[in-house]
Amino acid sequence: MNLTPCSKTEWTPTSIPGISTPTLKFAEQRLYAYAVIDCADLPANVHQAINDCAVASVAAAGGVGAITANPGAALAAFKTTFLACFSAKFATIAINDVHLDTQAVCMW
Repeated sequence: MNLTPCSKTEWTPTSIPGISTPTLKFAEQRLYAYAVIDCADLPANVHQAINDCAVASVAAAGGVGAITANPGAALAAFKTTFLACFSAKFATIAINDVHLDTQAVCMW
């Protein structure tokens, strides 16, 4: 997914006291998406199930592009798929909640 590059203006002092010139700078912008799964009883082998179900849930939510573009809209499909998948793998483990978080970072 191509994100709009970050931009900022930096002011560089000139040889004339009190006068600066603007320089427009650009940098790559990266978007990180996280699934936060609140689970009370987490045995060692549950990590693989979480990974498998998270991958299936990303596809069900419309892919990485849909999640990063609108996490709120993608949450319902992601959460439903994740809970069904995880329940099928580990029916005895309680999932308290699932959240999707995103963070945009400028690579200055």
